[in-house]
Amino acid sequence: MLLYYPNTQVKEKVNNVEEFTYMKFLKSFCKIMDFWPEREEKNSKTRIFRLRYILVLQFCFTLVAGVLYLKNSVGKQTFYDLGHTIITVLMNVVSVSRLILRCFKKYDVVGQQFINKIHLYHYRNDSEYAMKIHTVVHKISHNMTYIFSFCIIFGTVTFNLTPIFNNIGSDAYKNPRPDNVTLQQCVYYALPFDYTGNFKWYLLVAIFNVQKTFFCTSLFILFELSLSLMIICLWGHLRIFIHNLNHIPAPRNSFEYTKEERQEVDDTLKKCIQHHTLIIGFVRIMSETYGLAVLIYYAFQQVVGCLLLLQCSQMELKTVTRFGFLTLVLNQQLIQISVIFELLGYMSDKLQDAVYCVPWEYMDTCHRKMVYMMFRQSQIPLQLKAMNMLSIGVKTMVSILKTSVTYYLILKTVTTDEA
Repeated sequence: MLLYYPNTQVKEKVNNVEEFTYMKFLKSFCKIMDFWPEREEKNSKTRIFRLRYILVLQFCFTLVAGVLYLKNSVGKQTFYDLGHTIITVLMNVVSVSRLILRCFKKYDVVGQQFINKIHLYHYRNDSEYAMKIHTVVHKISHNMTYIFSFCIIFGTVTFNLTPIFNNIGSDAYKNPRPDNVTLQQCVYYALPFDYTGNFKWYLLVAIFNVQKTFFCTSLFILFELSLSLMIICLWGHLRIFIHNLNHIPAPRNSFEYTKEERQEVDDTLKKCIQHHTLIIGFVRIMSETYGLAVLIYYAFQQVVGCLLLLQCSQMELKTVTRFGFLTLVLNQQLIQISVIFELLGYMSDKLQDAVYCVPWEYMDTCHRKMVYMMFRQSQIPLQLKAMNMLSIGVKTMVSILKTSVTYYLILKTVTTDEA
């Protein structure tokens, strides 16, 4: 019922942002991987044993083992079979980049600033309109958190069950095993023992892959979810900011403000400037923190998109089951995060119009300077850039999707000719 009726959570008596139900749910998932932003530094003697550092070592090990397996398999497997390992290795690269990001203090700074300063919960009582926007943003955030959490579980289960069903279908679990039949895994590594022939080693690697795929899926989905929640919250801030600008009144009875009206306008303009400065500052720190990770993710989407299409084009049940859901989720994440980031650019244009429409002609010199300051700040595009190079938005998304389809057609032609 929470998924469809989250209104009660908005009116619920909470003392801080983390007491909302969807934030508790998000926090519980992040805590599993030690991914929840901390309020302060922990004891330096215990930090080295934190799960985040253990996961960095684990994913670096599996990355090297995956690359070695890929190197050893070239010329021995078809391109379709190699495609599976290429995809898992590249997913490992993205996971490592996000785990390394988590080890930096700036990740905690951004997360805590979002929770303690940026979240609309802190501004809900400023006006009736602020409460309205807070309610809308809360509903979106609530539903998005639960849907994404379901994708983590479903993706992990699907990716691990597919090789099990394939092994059952090929009688790989029978003793004795048929000739030329090996035990399949969802992720392959170059290891000093035979886990495709020996059942005990197979079972050990299969159990390891369950937790590995869970962490990898969580890293992908929780990263996009966290960014999406922040951007949606910024969208709400801009809606409130523009509304406040549009409701700066003109003088009631003359062509200039009275003393009381000037004081009211002065207070409003100061609040607007502080609000706008807060928004710009958070966008800047987000770009600095997440820029490299987003750039790596977009490069990953460019390469993996065509490979996933190539795998699904086989139209076999085992490949569609394994890669179909992965293809849908990755493309959905690319589209979603690009569209959500595009909202900032769209609201930035509306903000410029709102500042220009402020009745500055009735103001004195001091207040006109304040409006001019806001107008100059509004010219700064509120758009995140990956490493100050790549704009994150719909245009980049469309370019990636078009290029992926083009590369897929090229690979499809090459593999068909080889066959």
